[in-house]
Amino acid sequence: MRKKICIIGLGYIGLPTAAMFATHGYEIVGVDINKKVVDALNRGEITIYEPYLDIMVHAAVTSGNLRGSSSPEEAEAFIISVPTPITSEKKADMSYVKAATESIVPYLKSGNLVILESTSPPGTVNNLLLPILEKSGLKIGEELLVAHSPERVLPGKILIELVENPRIIGGINRRSAEAVKDLYRTF
Repeated sequence: MRKKICIIGLGYIGLPTAAMFATHGYEIVGVDINKKVVDALNRGEITIYEPYLDIMVHAAVTSGNLRGSSSPEEAEAFIISVPTPITSEKKADMSYVKAATESIVPYLKSGNLVILESTSPPGTVNNLLLPILEKSGLKIGEELLVAHSPERVLPGKILIELVENPRIIGGINRRSAEAVKDLYRTF
């Protein structure tokens, strides 16, 4: 059975990540609150510019490995890659991360992996994600693995850098970190 990944946020990080996993054989559900983004994805089109991403997305959608949705679905892994814009007080606006995390709770089951890719201040996983994820009733770190693996890519080179850049993975425990390492090892 193919592994299914639900990616929340189809912007400059989420969409290339979704396409990358999809072209490596994973079943990907890309979730976004913007209906135009979801509709474009389901047509095999993109709403952002990134060299070669249009070709990769079209191939992934045509293969049946990638599709868009306006709401999360059950999956083996969940990747949160939503924006964290800077507020007028020069702090990260974590409202998108909070909403994305809350949106996946009803779909979580034992054995799942949740990865925060959004650029976030230190402590975000422990102070924001974990209290929300605990509402699933799953034992964090055992039944539900959780980690932060911030993406660091430059527009114009995202597809190359997704593959070539070293990743930093901060798991809430060793098992979580190893699970993320194994998943990203795919590409």
